[in-house]
Amino acid sequence: MMQTPAFLSTLADRFSQYVAFRSLGGVDPHSQTQLLAPFDRLLHQEGFQGLWPTREVIQRYARTTQSLQPGSRENRFSVLRQFCRFLRQFEPECYVPQEDLCPGRRPVRFPHLYTEAEIRAIVAAARELAPRDSLRPKTYATLVGLLYTTGLRCGEAFALNLGHVTLDQNLLYIAEGKFGKARWVPVSPSTSSVLHSYIRARARVPSAVAENALFLTRTGRRVYHTAVDITFRHLLTRCGLRGGKGCPGPRLHDLRHSFACARLLQWYRQGKDVQALLPALATYLGHLKISSTQVYLHATAELLDQAGDRFLKNLRENVLAGGGES
Repeated sequence: MMQTPAFLSTLADRFSQYVAFRSLGGVDPHSQTQLLAPFDRLLHQEGFQGLWPTREVIQRYARTTQSLQPGSRENRFSVLRQFCRFLRQFEPECYVPQEDLCPGRRPVRFPHLYTEAEIRAIVAAARELAPRDSLRPKTYATLVGLLYTTGLRCGEAFALNLGHVTLDQNLLYIAEGKFGKARWVPVSPSTSSVLHSYIRARARVPSAVAENALFLTRTGRRVYHTAVDITFRHLLTRCGLRGGKGCPGPRLHDLRHSFACARLLQWYRQGKDVQALLPALATYLGHLKISSTQVYLHATAELLDQAGDRFLKNLRENVLAGGGES
């Protein structure tokens, strides 16, 4: 059977070249193709024959996206903008849409940085989930603790299989992280102990999936994001961290932000060279570059205090101490 081409317009080859180029950097080609496909369809339907997108055709395309959610529009035009910049290498007159082409961008949402007391409360609430005698309370208590102590992406934790857990060496294997990158993640002995206890309880529930998923539902299936997110919001509400239905509040993904900031704070308190350790944190979190890690590092009051103390100490020891010298 002949496979349907991903792109149909006169710019199909350029779109394919761009997707292939982005794939070399670890970007998912499927997502790039999906985000560019609507624009490609418009070009194909209009019979566009130009060598590059013009301002007029992009403005017409923008009008067709007005019914989309702000986040969806932003994602589409972000990729289209990158494509136009890529194409400009070969076609210097290619129009590159400005960021203000689509007003109403989604507002910046700042993460909630969970305290240890809040995590203890959430884990305690998870242990009270019904049915009390099922695997469900243990699954959520263990999952929340693992996300907070390792900073794993939610999808990475959901995808863990029993074969990815090497407790005698305190290691987890992330078989396919973001951009398809695999890595080993060291965990603390206490985390290994909790995982070992959970695996013993999990052994009493027959797995309904061939991969032997680590985190199971009551029916033996792999946990999935929608169900976990709903249950986690319920736990937050019980702990007084989230309002009623429709009210924004902390998210599951904020556990990753909390881990990164907590690790940074601990390094400051230990007197470590934080700048030198940032590449290690980036590797641990599965990032390709430090700039991605910096998104998770927020200027909390405690971090600012530690950074300020270190600055004053350096000022006294290395600057003021030599002030009397000529």
